[in-house]
Amino acid sequence: MTDFTGRWELLGAVSHDPDVTSESVDEIRMDAVIGCTRLDLTLLLHSWLAGETFDAEPPLEPATGLTLDIGDDDTFTESGTAEVEWFCEEGVLEAKALPFDGRIVTTAAGSHLLLHDEDADPHSADDDRYGDVRLRLDDGDTQIADTVVRAGDRLRRTVSVMTDEMYLSRVRYEYGRA
Repeated sequence: MTDFTGRWELLGAVSHDPDVTSESVDEIRMDAVIGCTRLDLTLLLHSWLAGETFDAEPPLEPATGLTLDIGDDDTFTESGTAEVEWFCEEGVLEAKALPFDGRIVTTAAGSHLLLHDEDADPHSADDDRYGDVRLRLDDGDTQIADTVVRAGDRLRRTVSVMTDEMYLSRVRYEYGRA
């Protein structure tokens, strides 16, 4: 049994698309500025996918209708429907939830929700662009990291998205025990 094992019901969700500006450091390097934070662009992208926050995120809005069941073996099954923004299995942003099933893989960077049909490790052995962050999707243009963490009696899920290494999106969900 893990900290995640059990049935969780959606309590709230919020979407966030921060503004990111790029600033040239020299002819080779580029920095990115998000909120009041300036970082090397590569570091910012990795940190974003790892779930770090660089500016004020909006508060959760009440939402219901989804159930997330997590087994002792860290597999999960989602069911239900909810009018919340959702990045589906193919990485498309949808206006309502399209549940999917998968497994949770925990690394030093956190606990990541992955699809069942993906390889055990979605990164090749020589691809360390994102360190221990495991991606639910990497189609070359869009990278999605889907992480969960326990916060007291709540389960917080953060879906961090990077498109074209320029655009960032995030959807946060909060679940309570059913």
